[in-house]
Amino acid sequence: MRLIQPGYIKNQNVFLIILICFLFSCENNAENKTANEYINEGIRHTEEQKYDKAISSYKKAIKIDPEYARAHYALGGIYTLKNRNEMAIEEYKKAIELDPAFPDPHYSLGFVYEKIGRKKEADQEYLLFDMLKDVDKKNGKLN
Repeated sequence: MRLIQPGYIKNQNVFLIILICFLFSCENNAENKTANEYINEGIRHTEEQKYDKAISSYKKAIKIDPEYARAHYALGGIYTLKNRNEMAIEEYKKAIELDPAFPDPHYSLGFVYEKIGRKKEADQEYLLFDMLKDVDKKNGKLN
């Protein structure tokens, strides 16, 4: 009496390959968050004052979507809190480059410029912020 059919081993190998692929994909999906999920995670870390973890989350969001202006803006915010002013400036400028109509990075960039004594540049950024906010109000958009 034969318990194993002739094609059983072959089918079992296929099954194992499929199972391994499935388990691997499940494991990756647990780690495969969206950029927005990493932003939300970063916000939670920021609220808990776990700034290094927030930086890590924002960098992961940027790695997933390098063109995500709000991720660069959020990372700039943490750098500002940690007094990493040059890094903050880079991130705010990147956010502005990616989304020129997004007013908030202009305000934050102005804040950092003012903090490091670059008053003229700060004033320019505050002016741009005000202009962009006014445009959004006229268009009925909220930021």
